[in-house]
Amino acid sequence: MSYGFKLACVSLAAFLIVNWTAAMMVSGIAPAAIRAAAGMRARSAARLLWTLRMAPSAAALLAVMALGVPSYLRFEPEGDGEAVGAACLVTALLAIAAPLNSMMRSARAVWRSRRAAGLPIAMAGVIQPRLVLSGEIPRLLSSEELDAALRHEYAHAASRDNLKRLLMLLAPDSFAFFRPLASVERAWKKFAEWAADDEAVSGDRRRAVALASALVRVARLGAAAKYELVTPLIEEDLALRVERLLDDSHPPARPAIRGPWTLAACIAGLAVIFAIILQPGAQSGAYALLEALIR
Repeated sequence: MSYGFKLACVSLAAFLIVNWTAAMMVSGIAPAAIRAAAGMRARSAARLLWTLRMAPSAAALLAVMALGVPSYLRFEPEGDGEAVGAACLVTALLAIAAPLNSMMRSARAVWRSRRAAGLPIAMAGVIQPRLVLSGEIPRLLSSEELDAALRHEYAHAASRDNLKRLLMLLAPDSFAFFRPLASVERAWKKFAEWAADDEAVSGDRRRAVALASALVRVARLGAAAKYELVTPLIEEDLALRVERLLDDSHPPARPAIRGPWTLAACIAGLAVIFAIILQPGAQSGAYALLEALIR
């Protein structure tokens, strides 16, 4: 078996194992994380849950590219004639099935979003989101209601929520057709809607009432088709969103100011990860695990 083929097999198998392990860990803490998110600002909660959803695939990719492949290239001699075990081959095939399913699902979602129709008001598209607005909306909503609704949709565009949806679709599941992190995705969608509501009203009670009224009026038009990469004004939890907007005891929060803290946290996290990877025994330990996996 060729050197490159063995590297591909063991890399795919390692990716699946790390991705599955991390996904099970995230799935285990998901209920507690979702409860904790309920006590946070909506935008912070959405960021936390999106990070949790993407963490398994990111961890698996980092483990393979930063540890697995370099350790294999460093320690594995070429032309040793070592065969790949059946378990490793089966695991590699399973690892191929999951991303293929994710890519097919994503391609279908992109195609559907290009043909988005039947939506009263929504933000469609990933790279350059565009506003979809039916002709009846300006006649249905007052100027204040329309302004609040448009603010909501442009808040989705500013936070790149459609791009985040696409990345979640692309992130391979642990196994094809098995989605252990579906609850995290649903919770993220809820908090992303709340965050867009908060940023649309910016703490203004009058604008909050106008947005609540717009939600009710648009909902009366009836259910519209759902698209994975489109953020409509009405998607789910209508009653809860309206109640939240009208709740005087919990006024909508002002938009969070994004400072250097997010960048600093990312840099610190990467520094810790690379400090672990660069430990003297890290690559040799990773190679020992790969050797066990190959056999």
